[in-house]
Amino acid sequence: MGSSPAARMAAVEEEELTRIHQEMLRRPTAGEVELASAEAEDAAGARVEDAAPPGEDVSGELVDVLLDARENAVPSIERAEAVKSQRTPCRFAGGLDDEMVLCEILVRLPARSLLRCRAVCRSWRRLTSDPSFLLDHHRRQPELPLIYFRRGNSDCVDAIDLQAAQLRPIVHDTSPFGYSVVASCSGLLLLSSPGHFYIFNPATNQWTTIPQLIGADFLGLYQHSPSGEHRLLYGEFHGEEDCVYNILTLGSDEPRRITMTMGSDSEPVEQPLAREFLMHARGDRSVLVRGSLHWYLRHRDEGCKIMVFDTESESFRWMRHPDTPGWMLFLEMDNTLVFSAVESMSRLSIWVLQDHERGIWACKHSIELPVAQIRQFPGCNVEHTGCFATVVSVEGDVLVRCSNWIFHCDRKGNLLATFQFDGQLPMNCLHRLKESLALHPLFQMQHNNGVCLPPLL
Repeated sequence: MGSSPAARMAAVEEEELTRIHQEMLRRPTAGEVELASAEAEDAAGARVEDAAPPGEDVSGELVDVLLDARENAVPSIERAEAVKSQRTPCRFAGGLDDEMVLCEILVRLPARSLLRCRAVCRSWRRLTSDPSFLLDHHRRQPELPLIYFRRGNSDCVDAIDLQAAQLRPIVHDTSPFGYSVVASCSGLLLLSSPGHFYIFNPATNQWTTIPQLIGADFLGLYQHSPSGEHRLLYGEFHGEEDCVYNILTLGSDEPRRITMTMGSDSEPVEQPLAREFLMHARGDRSVLVRGSLHWYLRHRDEGCKIMVFDTESESFRWMRHPDTPGWMLFLEMDNTLVFSAVESMSRLSIWVLQDHERGIWACKHSIELPVAQIRQFPGCNVEHTGCFATVVSVEGDVLVRCSNWIFHCDRKGNLLATFQFDGQLPMNCLHRLKESLALHPLFQMQHNNGVCLPPLL
């Protein structure tokens, strides 16, 4: 009696994953990789299309992503044993007893590939829908810098995968008004368009409106560590002399008013200081590091300052900034506060905060940009169009924009990758996206029930 298509597919999956299991704790040789690729192609021919949704070739891509995952799925023995001890082995349709093996592979995949893997079988869907798995998956995802550009009449935001040297589409808007990225936190983007604000998850294509921000001054988006809630900090001017500050928990309709206090002082600050901060702080430039929001403020009379908001105590304080010449950009990288100082068209330096409490900074890198190489690309007249460099990793990765090109350079000034855009000049959004497939109650509690936002598709 012949086996069913599901059984045949499960047998192929078991064979593939068993081999991966046997090789997880060591790097495969080049010969083994070549042999595995050939075997995978043969296995792909034996798979059936019954497990795939109509119109999608999941099986063929699945073999590719599994092989790619194996190249990077070599955890230490300690990590493998720790994961194994935390999970209860569960028998899958194909008879594989070790759930840890599958977790260590799937948790490394990009969100889009992981969603396709859910179509393989019920066991895979159950595993990849588990909240603890989704949280681990989010932690493993890279932080991808976002690039804004226009293509025809559309506003577009793409993420740059630096390791793969590829662009990932995030927001492609066809509405007449356009959207801009205001903030990014835990896989969520805060988008704005004239008269509207939205929270949007690109990985799940869910969205909800934030009407409370209309007419207000947005200051920051953050995840509150004790509760896990996502919150918005914003202010409002009342007349010519007063202002107020509010915190809105996403999913709630009612904001909570807070008093602006400095440090351990419980007394509210004077209104002139509260108004001055609200006038100069930019929410789209706020930086979240170690549970605190930071703003780099440029004041006409008093120079530059850093204001810090502790999201747990909900109090403010001042912090020193590095004493360096040039135009400075404020960033968060690897849970560290970073300044990039553009000293000239061809040189920039990276300053890292070493002591958060005392405000001690150190210059970690001084980078010479490959201006001579950039000049060789069509339209890159550096003296005429200029170069605009942005640091995108604490290790010194830099994105340089010139004309309609984006160049990826390392800290030694080596040109690693190039991206050409067929629309208007691209711009760095100054935000990064760390994909998350975690389910957020805020999308389900809204009237739109988390459905897709048509203008962004």
